Amino acid sequence: MRFRQIHLDFHTSPLIDGVGSRFDATAFASTYRAAHVDSVTLFSKCHHGLSYHPTEIGRMHPGLGFDLLRGQIDALHSVGIKAPVYLSAAWDEHAAQTHPEWRIVSPDGTLPQSRNEPTGWAFLDFSTPYLDYLCRQVEEVMRLYGDGDGIFLDISFQMPTVSTAARAKMDALGLDWTRPADRETFLDRSTEAYYEAVKAAVRRHDPAMPLFFNSGHVRRGQRKHYRQFYSHLELESLPTAGWGYDHFPLSARYVDPIGFDFLGMTGKFHFTWGEVGGYKRPEALVYECGAMLAHGARCSIGDHLHPTGALDPSTMAIIAPAYRFVEEREPWCLGSVNRADIGLLSLQSVETPAAGGGSDRDSVADDGASRILLEAGLTFDVLDLDSDFSSYRLLILPDAVPVDDVLRVRIEHYAANGGKVLLTGRSGVDPERGFVFDLGARWHGTSPMTGGDYLLPIAPLQADGIDQPMFMYQPSERITVTDGLSLGAVHEPYFDRTPRHFSGHIHAPSRPEASAYQAGVQKGNFVYLAHPVFSIYHQVGAVRMLEMAESAIAFALGDGRLISTSLPRAGRVTVRHQPEQARDVIHLLHATPALRGQLWEANIQPIQDITPLFDIAVSLKTVRPVSTVRSVPDGDDLSFTEADGIVHFTLPRMDGHAMIEVSYRR
Repeated sequence: MRFRQIHLDFHTSPLIDGVGSRFDATAFASTYRAAHVDSVTLFSKCHHGLSYHPTEIGRMHPGLGFDLLRGQIDALHSVGIKAPVYLSAAWDEHAAQTHPEWRIVSPDGTLPQSRNEPTGWAFLDFSTPYLDYLCRQVEEVMRLYGDGDGIFLDISFQMPTVSTAARAKMDALGLDWTRPADRETFLDRSTEAYYEAVKAAVRRHDPAMPLFFNSGHVRRGQRKHYRQFYSHLELESLPTAGWGYDHFPLSARYVDPIGFDFLGMTGKFHFTWGEVGGYKRPEALVYECGAMLAHGARCSIGDHLHPTGALDPSTMAIIAPAYRFVEEREPWCLGSVNRADIGLLSLQSVETPAAGGGSDRDSVADDGASRILLEAGLTFDVLDLDSDFSSYRLLILPDAVPVDDVLRVRIEHYAANGGKVLLTGRSGVDPERGFVFDLGARWHGTSPMTGGDYLLPIAPLQADGIDQPMFMYQPSERITVTDGLSLGAVHEPYFDRTPRHFSGHIHAPSRPEASAYQAGVQKGNFVYLAHPVFSIYHQVGAVRMLEMAESAIAFALGDGRLISTSLPRAGRVTVRHQPEQARDVIHLLHATPALRGQLWEANIQPIQDITPLFDIAVSLKTVRPVSTVRSVPDGDDLSFTEADGIVHFTLPRMDGHAMIEVSYRR
């Protein structure tokens, strides 16, 4: 898989003339080559349902008079640049207009559309003959453009449907289309049928052709599904378009330990896909590509080709510095694996997401836990039920992870072999039996204080300088300690806030005396916190709550962390090991996105400036004695000391992203 890719959108209305009129094959290829690009995903069919080449299946764009796709592929191949081919799946305006019976019909009888304002894309139903139509388009691409370097199917998800075709198929399967559960079952089957049909259409022509299905988010807990149908993964994550800068690390930390080849996908846009004339700062792209490398990903930058087919020189001037930056650093990224203290068992994965039904991008407990770990500078991977827990010093179950008997036995075995376990909120709680683990405490249900209660933890878990009860915004689980170590007290408000009972602006003050319930408990290798701290932090972002959560994680982890730095909270750190080179590569990142606006209910938080940091202290647990420490790719040696299996050094300066090579004696 190439490191420096472009995803070249080309959603072009049939109302636009002169499509491809300024396409120049030589300029197209040379411009990308000069910008250090090594792969460009090109369009066969866009969301408008129009093809950019002659077609016997669909409709060639009426404003296009030649085979643009062939011209683009040949131009890129002439300079050694790969050219995967894109087709839109569940969005196809031409098909929706000419075959309205192929559209999804929602259970309420409406025809759903995407939320693009003031109109939206119609959703096509894979349980209708549209799937056959789409597969014939895929096969046509394989016949005519089999020299392309991959197939990218976009909008690869479905919504619940009661179309005529869907009802008939549900009846044939013995499913009741009036029942939501049966509609969900059919949704999964229909989506699986889509994957199988498209994969067969590709594999009939080329068993080795790379194949990816994009749904806007790689949902955790579907690794078997990905292995069955995907050749690699592309993590769509436009930080300024609602994903935010913490979405990509969470997805990457899940995909990376599974072993997939994968890339991160950002955009050159100020906001979102298709924003012709929207530009971010080149410093932002450098930071975003640096974050991809830090998490073991290759890079993809989204762009949108102008209808004329001419590349935008302003866009190329933004992309070129980022991909020159990546190219220089590739040798320190190849074959690297993440080093991590902590395994975060994803709530989203345990909840067993369905194969169909959209991207499910947000998972509050997972998102909050990942954000705390990132801001605390802790090294972690995101796990599912197929993961091996044994290599992690601490396993975290965030806020609401249900634990059945199989998972309970696995975790008890992990703890018996020295692993530490941190549970929060309802994790590890059976509504009928209480705690499924021996935590040295009893569970008495959820606090009736629905607006939240107060936490006063023991001194080692307190936020800096805060020795009074801290409001937690959500209710705790009520527990009493039996033979475990209490981790503090819960203080209740005088009453829950209601129209009849309220005090002040928000919540009632805390009662001066502690309640009968504890804030948490520690017994053996298990630590339990009674509040859903990760969901709460995601909700409110309280700095003092971050400090408390970091202290609690450190308490559960014990024995120090893999790496410590003097980076500020906006800093990020990963440690990647290259076994063949006998070295660790430390990635340090720092940028400060700032709120600039809001579009489509998404906060726009671009990176405008990269502020240099100086004299960053770093301490790393080493795997064996160190021979050299140097900043790469510039190669400047850094002085260091070693003691008790830890190497200490100071990086004089970093600008957004830094890589430090720690080489070991062979």
